[in-house]
Amino acid sequence: MTVRELEVHALYGLTVASEVPLHQSRAVQPSGEPDLVIRWGEPIPRRSTPPEGRVLAHLETDQPYYTFTVTESGEYVLRFYRVCDFVIAPSMRRVWMHVVDGADAGVAGVLAAGALLSFVLTMRRQLVLHASAVQVGDSAVAFVGRSGMGKSTMAGLMCADGATLITDDVLRLDHDGAGYRCRLGATELRLRKAAAELIEKFPVAPASRVTSDARDAVRLESAQRDDVPLSAVIVPVPDRERTKVEVTRLRPMDALITVLCFPRLLGWTDRAVLDRQFHDTAGLVETVPVLQAYVPWGPPFPDGIAAAVVDEAFGVRAAPVVR
Repeated sequence: MTVRELEVHALYGLTVASEVPLHQSRAVQPSGEPDLVIRWGEPIPRRSTPPEGRVLAHLETDQPYYTFTVTESGEYVLRFYRVCDFVIAPSMRRVWMHVVDGADAGVAGVLAAGALLSFVLTMRRQLVLHASAVQVGDSAVAFVGRSGMGKSTMAGLMCADGATLITDDVLRLDHDGAGYRCRLGATELRLRKAAAELIEKFPVAPASRVTSDARDAVRLESAQRDDVPLSAVIVPVPDRERTKVEVTRLRPMDALITVLCFPRLLGWTDRAVLDRQFHDTAGLVETVPVLQAYVPWGPPFPDGIAAAVVDEAFGVRAAPVVR
């Protein structure tokens, strides 16, 4: 299959041609060479040892989850031990996905759309947040946090109130000299739970599907601009006992520490990447307000909760920050 025969997507400022299904609705007509081509590789046996090369990142819980390396020839290998290997050419323009024997290729596809693209963006020196973002009027709001903190749910609640989806889970930001602009990304919200409750908030139920990793993926109306200015970063704190939204603005140092606690890819050991993330995040929090939002949580979710968060956030955002 030639590159021209592949489905091409506009994702995170890249044109991505992929044999592997990415389940994105921002397909584009290719004009010139894509920024990244993802192809199926040969199946591989399950391995318990890290790939060859210098380790860039490593993550394990009760057992190793992934190891990323770069070889002497400049090839990158992203080994997700129980699922697949991604082998990336030194040019960062070609990727081969080798699924482990017996593993679910659909789960590998989920990793391709999320972790793989996050790695490529990071190695291309882009600022990447573990965030979901929506467009409200002429500006964007991003929800940052670890998995399970309500980023996608907050984005969905805001879309039910009229916002449009910029991205879910992976947010690339570009600095234009004056502020930061959001690049269009994922077109589905991937929810662990509460999808049915969330869908009920929409006047017309959006399409949804169950992903290979047992999430509910909800397809929402997408933003169209690829450069929406970011007006606020919100760290949601879900609280089932709370009855009222409370938003506070973090001081720059607290904001820096907080945002750095939630990288899209954990376990980096490469000093150059860590230094760059610190520097880029410091620039972000000096420019864009970072807010902590304590939110009454569901299901069921209180009516008007998204509007209350936005109103509180924009009021606090305008107030002077105590340093």
